[in-house]
Amino acid sequence: MPKIAIIGAGSMVFSRNLISDILSFDALKGTTFALMDIDSERLGVAGAMARSISASRGADAKVITTADRREAVAEADYVINTIGVGGFEATKTDFDVPEKFGLRQVIGDTLCIGGIFRAIRSMPVVLEMVGEVEQLAPNALFINYANPMAMHVLAIARSSKVRVVGLCHGIRYTRGRMIMLARLAEMGPKKAAEVLSSRGSGEEPAGTGFMDFYRQCAHDETVETLCAGINHMAAFLIFRRDGEDLYPLLWKAYEDDNLRRLEAVRLELMARFGYFMTETSGHISEYLPWFLRSDEEIRRLLLRPGAYIGTCEDLEATFQQYKRKVEAGEPFVSPDEPASIEYASRIINAIQTDAAFVFNGNVHNRGGALISNLPGDCCVEVPCLANGLGIHPMAVGELPPQIAALIRTNFNVQDMTVRAILERDRRHVYHAAMLDPNTAATLTLPKIYELVDAMLAAHGKLIPEYLRR
Repeated sequence: MPKIAIIGAGSMVFSRNLISDILSFDALKGTTFALMDIDSERLGVAGAMARSISASRGADAKVITTADRREAVAEADYVINTIGVGGFEATKTDFDVPEKFGLRQVIGDTLCIGGIFRAIRSMPVVLEMVGEVEQLAPNALFINYANPMAMHVLAIARSSKVRVVGLCHGIRYTRGRMIMLARLAEMGPKKAAEVLSSRGSGEEPAGTGFMDFYRQCAHDETVETLCAGINHMAAFLIFRRDGEDLYPLLWKAYEDDNLRRLEAVRLELMARFGYFMTETSGHISEYLPWFLRSDEEIRRLLLRPGAYIGTCEDLEATFQQYKRKVEAGEPFVSPDEPASIEYASRIINAIQTDAAFVFNGNVHNRGGALISNLPGDCCVEVPCLANGLGIHPMAVGELPPQIAALIRTNFNVQDMTVRAILERDRRHVYHAAMLDPNTAATLTLPKIYELVDAMLAAHGKLIPEYLRR
């Protein structure tokens, strides 16, 4: 039975889904979970939740809780990273300071000023963790869930021999959204309007009818897709059913005002660049220069700057709910609850049982062997096969040139941010900020310098000392 270390186990939603998913597989019911977090209250709740899930699943899992990361990592077969250095308060700083400069972000965890500073807070801690894996569990697979995904995986690949893969549910979610748009377009405006009538206003949750429809789309396995690029900016190169290209239905959705509102930015990008892309319309709007600089575009494309703060508040409410469940002795899962769409459990099961599983993973580009027209020393998101021999990324070849060009603008920021940490060079923080498309589209060079200085000061000791000088 494997030992699985979850670092940052106080990330309650991730921990619940990961533990429940893993224990849904018969071959993994005797897993040892080593849960580690620096927040003792969250760690206690995570441990009680894990034991409850084990009981509900009829499993015989062993659950260890510890504030000692080395104890958690020692002799682990899998190390899962979900940390976020600085927590909610640091995330608020990532939004509050840029807002004073007139710079807007929606999520701010992958690129933009928010993504850059999330990286320079968390990357040194992640690399310390990887060093402990090298020493205490050299054969472990390091599974990264923490954002900024591509920056973390790239930093690990450049500095360590530890096996690493980054996992994100963005491609899976996007696939479901594409199928939904295609099916709605196929229905025609009148019937599509009936389905959309229960969608909710954005302030209100979607109705049961719409959610049932979306779930059907998300689990439609008759649709064949191929997606590749980088995390949160990967293009669907194939979208078809029974050999029939389904992209014409997406073009039909783009031409329908009501359907275009469902994915305003991504359908706009598809119309200009030819392909539907990950992650969400809000996410991808902040990786590019055209959308968040203009109040008119924000209104036209239904964007919500600062939306991630509300998401973080919802996650805190979820923690309080989980805490009450522990106190009341209520179960966290039903015995037959299906696994979530997260990949980690399926990958671990595939490796432990030699049952093949294909997924999209974030891995090093291996000198261009995987995507030939992206830099060889970057992190790419490509189809991968997991089996008893480990994880095997698949070569995609060339991306459409316009998609590769879009991606390279993001890679420049990733490269400079990783260099800032690995080379301990504060200048590269400024370089990353100046090259960030959204920041560069909004602020002048002197203002970008002022913003970086303000962010470094605001985050204080969360920033490594060598970047504060």
